[in-house]
Amino acid sequence: MSELLTESGESSAPDSLAGAPADYLTPPDRPTLEEALAWCHQLAATHYENFHVATFFLPSRLRPHFDSLYAFCRVSDDLGDEVGDSITALRLLDAWGRMLDQCYDAPDQSRHPVFVALHETIVACDLPRELFHDLLYAFRVDQVKTRYDTWNEAVHYSRYSANPVGRLVLMICGYRDEVRAQLSDKICTALQLANFWQDAVRDSAIGRRYIPTEYMDHFGVVEGQIEGRVFTPEFRSMMSDLVEYTRQILHEGSALCVTVDDELRTTLELFCKGGNAILDGIEAQDFDVLRGRPVVTRRKKLMLLAGALLSKLRARTASADSGVIYEADCGGIDAWTAAAYRYCRDVARREAKNFYWAFCVLPRNKSDAMCAVYAFMRRADDIADDESKPVELRRTEMRNWLEAWRIARDSVTANPSNRAASGHLIFLALTDAQRRFNIPDSLLEELVAGTTMDLEPRARDLDAVQTYATFDQLYRYCYLVASVVGLVCIRIFGYSDARAEKLAEETGVAFQLTNILRDVKEDVLRGRVYLPMDLMLDFGVSPENLRELAAGRAMTDRERSMLSSLAARAEDYYTSAKQLMPLLSRDSRAAMWVLATIYHRLLRRIVRRRMDVFSKRVALPTPEKLAVLGCGAVMAARNLATGNRAAK
Repeated sequence: MSELLTESGESSAPDSLAGAPADYLTPPDRPTLEEALAWCHQLAATHYENFHVATFFLPSRLRPHFDSLYAFCRVSDDLGDEVGDSITALRLLDAWGRMLDQCYDAPDQSRHPVFVALHETIVACDLPRELFHDLLYAFRVDQVKTRYDTWNEAVHYSRYSANPVGRLVLMICGYRDEVRAQLSDKICTALQLANFWQDAVRDSAIGRRYIPTEYMDHFGVVEGQIEGRVFTPEFRSMMSDLVEYTRQILHEGSALCVTVDDELRTTLELFCKGGNAILDGIEAQDFDVLRGRPVVTRRKKLMLLAGALLSKLRARTASADSGVIYEADCGGIDAWTAAAYRYCRDVARREAKNFYWAFCVLPRNKSDAMCAVYAFMRRADDIADDESKPVELRRTEMRNWLEAWRIARDSVTANPSNRAASGHLIFLALTDAQRRFNIPDSLLEELVAGTTMDLEPRARDLDAVQTYATFDQLYRYCYLVASVVGLVCIRIFGYSDARAEKLAEETGVAFQLTNILRDVKEDVLRGRVYLPMDLMLDFGVSPENLRELAAGRAMTDRERSMLSSLAARAEDYYTSAKQLMPLLSRDSRAAMWVLATIYHRLLRRIVRRRMDVFSKRVALPTPEKLAVLGCGAVMAARNLATGNRAAK
């Protein structure tokens, strides 16, 4: 590399890089294109292993373009961070920016190998100079801004430091639409933020802090903790919140992977998995990034690489299709809707502890719709339950989320071509599921009303615990958060007997009462009591008694009897689940059976423990769930065979 470059430069030259690392100095003579490409390739191959490995999966015709792009970014970064002082760095970045303009305006005069090679990429891929200047702006910002007060400031920095790279990558691969670009922005922003969190100590050592001040203030973390590496529960809570929010952004952006060709998909998936590996590493060391920088181990990298190789092999054997993907699985839907369903399925797989088992035995189109409904519910629940934020702020976020859903729903309904620009992918999948299975808006609005009940003022006891006065009030809550889900589900499952609606309502109540019994301890610790006050009074139990139980006191017979009384009500409602199953479409009965069986067994496990939901959280073991799923799969196959014979 160094043989192309001089050991010094003239500071008076318009493209002078005097003071830069020796390897980056401008040579006296313009290199040939072949020499410039070789210089960029060597830089990419020797300075960043992950980039070199990831681009291996791209078509060979594109790799020189990515080498040139990487070389520009690498040199730009080093001009800012490797020269020792901000004044010199700013001068060098200004000179580098002028050389970039020369590459566009007078390319024959460019002498630096980066710009000789990059010009070919700019022309071949029609790359706008503004994206390159955005990157340089971020490197300049690093020289003058060392603290970020708000989350929005940190994200805004990523808008210049990371997002342009993703957009340039898409353009090199032939994608120029704004919707894909916005998904790419999410991936790049998340990757940048993940690096901020893992490098907190390293950045502090050079006088920078990207962790927003508002987060530190909210969690009670002071700057000296980072400098002195003082890890506290407050720091852990702050980092946990940052990691979770970053993971959510990365997951939303990862839907981009299913909207591009197979070869680019493999590369994007590798970067997304790498970002998740960083976040997993932070979590694995209990969010203590102060004791050392979390690293992705070589073993983990090899696992990611092996996964990428398998993905590439699958891509080579997959049949090509123009504009429609997942035809066999999703019924020939367009790429954007398929991406939306995939996103929702990932949410359900990750978060739905019991529901997802039932989804597995449904036909794919019905399973996709169930995942869309679940993802919508999950996001609303997450907003309502985020206790790191004040209730009023959660109410505002919920209103904004729901208004965005309504706007997206109305937009796609009025003009289906708007689906690629409908906002959040959950909205797109949900709107498609509504259309396919005739799910009325009124049911989803009721579902939302149930979710927001936990954010609304309710009756409180003297110790400010939220309560329900009577079982009738609790039944209304169960109806909104669970029975409405059941009414949505049977529309997806299919039914023709009107009795199914009341049975689905009562089945939902059975499920929710089971959840309430299982979660009594967790709920009381959060200031919520879902057990009706009239029931508690009948047995002489108070919210204070529940707090004592949550703190470790042994249960009394009176307290066990009170919970047993509610369990008996739930048991009665499970009769409705048995009566509901024969009324559903044959191909969906197995899913209903799996769901009802898992919940019913959970209730019976609670009863067998003599209602002790305080000493240990009651759960159905995974092997037992797998056994239920296996039986459900056999039932689904038998029902399918019976249906096929009947059709003949």
